[in-house]
Amino acid sequence: MVEKILVNELKEIINKGAKLADPDDLLKIFELYKQISEEVDFLKQDLDEEKMDCQIIFDDIDRKYWLKASEGRVEYGEGTINKPFFTITASKDILMGLFLGELDANIVSSLGKLKAVGNVKNFRAFQEFYEDAIEEFKKRY
Repeated sequence: MVEKILVNELKEIINKGAKLADPDDLLKIFELYKQISEEVDFLKQDLDEEKMDCQIIFDDIDRKYWLKASEGRVEYGEGTINKPFFTITASKDILMGLFLGELDANIVSSLGKLKAVGNVKNFRAFQEFYEDAIEEFKKRY
């Protein structure tokens, strides 16, 4: 179950939207992935079956975050990761919009506002994972 404090923080972040979100709110979103995947079977299955280790780069504010979402667990932090399966680069507003469920990666990518480099299969698995995680959060909480 997602901790009540995190639920309240995420509701506040979602309500204020991507443009007003702090870049470090991404760490709270990653914590959501960790906690909600423990209660939602298909998200847990994704973590067991997929390799979604990635580097996230905010190109307009010089911030980097990493996420290891594979082998049944989620780990994350600020900075860089060795050998990510893919790297996602965009502005803070675009990336936060993606992770808050406000924007579609397929649309912003085709507009040239999102750059994903690396294994496409892993990126697509992650895209489905983060979309499902935020959708499940909104349904449940």
